[in-house]
Amino acid sequence: MDSQGQQSAALAEGRRIYMGNLLYSVKPGDIEGLLQDAGYGDFEKIHISIDPVSGRNPGYCFVEFSTRAEADNALVSLPGLTVANRPVKVGPCVPKTQSQSQRREGRDGGFRSSQDGQRGTPFQRWGDWGDKKKVAAPQDSDGQGPYAALRHLDDMARGALDGRRLYVGGLGKMIDQAQNDAEIRELFASFESSIVAIGKRITPHPSAAEKPGNHHYCFVDFASTQDADDAVGAMHGRLLPGGGKLRVFRARGVTPLKPDDEAVADGANIGAPSSVDRHGSRASRPATETKPREDRSVRDERQKEIMQSNNWRMGPRA
Repeated sequence: MDSQGQQSAALAEGRRIYMGNLLYSVKPGDIEGLLQDAGYGDFEKIHISIDPVSGRNPGYCFVEFSTRAEADNALVSLPGLTVANRPVKVGPCVPKTQSQSQRREGRDGGFRSSQDGQRGTPFQRWGDWGDKKKVAAPQDSDGQGPYAALRHLDDMARGALDGRRLYVGGLGKMIDQAQNDAEIRELFASFESSIVAIGKRITPHPSAAEKPGNHHYCFVDFASTQDADDAVGAMHGRLLPGGGKLRVFRARGVTPLKPDDEAVADGANIGAPSSVDRHGSRASRPATETKPREDRSVRDERQKEIMQSNNWRMGPRA
């Protein structure tokens, strides 16, 4: 039975639950640790999305158990337990309609092969995590899913991909991840075969709205430093169909700015130190400016207050 068929069976049998209210920085291993500590070490799998550029999860995932009884017990015992000092929320899953499935696929940038007439994306973000003896993850062997995304992130952290990440700015607002992937691959059509990963498009700081033009941006990883350099030379300053110019620079460092961050317009300080304002956004500051590091406990508490101010819902249907 393929992965989609297994998920359908788990839904029909009531063995799949939704787990939400996750910090974006939480990794599959953190969720696995929570389940093991709660006495559910024999869970079947965690179905989760990991962005290969930012390392972010979407704020929720799905967990499948061996039996309906285990899933029912988890719905009772897991609420209030914490991952990274943040309480999780859980709920039962019901099958999505076809239209709901298509909408989520668009938001998450699911893989599409060339057989259906659409370009494939470098990563299929959604995939299964768990005991590899039990979890059949063909997407992982094809460079897809959470295992592959985390390997890519590890390579970047070790410097193995230095010089291969580009900042791409001057973009309009993202509709969904599929649209972002398609637009980037269209803009970089001459380099499409060299694109390894496309990050989610990032909304600029509100202050950018006062400036003319578009200021959304994303990060794109290429197969080699030469490919990245060639893309910069060919694409920086290119006129965009909707007006404005494309801004393409080599990203400094391997950690992209957070999705609330604003990149410097000329790209000179991408990846440079930044300060955190009272809204949790980062804004670039002069290199000569010094600022005491914020206490981590204070920062975590502030982040929780920000996140808890939102109207949390039970998440999308599975």
